[in-house]
Amino acid sequence: MNLKVTIARINNIRWDRVGSNSSEIEADLACEFLRRLACFFKENSIKPMPPIIANIAKLIGDNEEEVTISDYCNVEAMGDSGKNIYVYKMFEYYLQLARFADKNQDAIKYLSVYEPLIKIFEREGMVVLKPGELNVVNCAHIPLNSWYDKFLDMKPLNMENL
Repeated sequence: MNLKVTIARINNIRWDRVGSNSSEIEADLACEFLRRLACFFKENSIKPMPPIIANIAKLIGDNEEEVTISDYCNVEAMGDSGKNIYVYKMFEYYLQLARFADKNQDAIKYLSVYEPLIKIFEREGMVVLKPGELNVVNCAHIPLNSWYDKFLDMKPLNMENL
């Protein structure tokens, strides 16, 4: 069920509009993603690693092959967004975690780590995650050096009305 919902969410993003919206809200959502990822590492006593390679499903015990997004979603609809390998990887990690959560109920709570990132794309914003930086297109540049320490104690973002 989690995988089905995740696939629908990704396929319902208006990919032709991604990148057309940028505001402080998208920057706040990007920071919230980093905060939630930092909290995940702390909660699970896992040494923090760069967000770009943080595959939560693998880190909590998923031993299956990594997900290929084109097996689940219409990558052609992703257009230029799908050409960014790091954006692609984050969506694959999200799909893989959803697949794992369908078999392991304890993993469901970690889907929320990706929620702010997905919300950016649903709001027609664009995030480019690269080694060493996270860019919210036309809005913010977030250096990722010492990211864990910077975001671990950040106040949570209320996402209810976003």
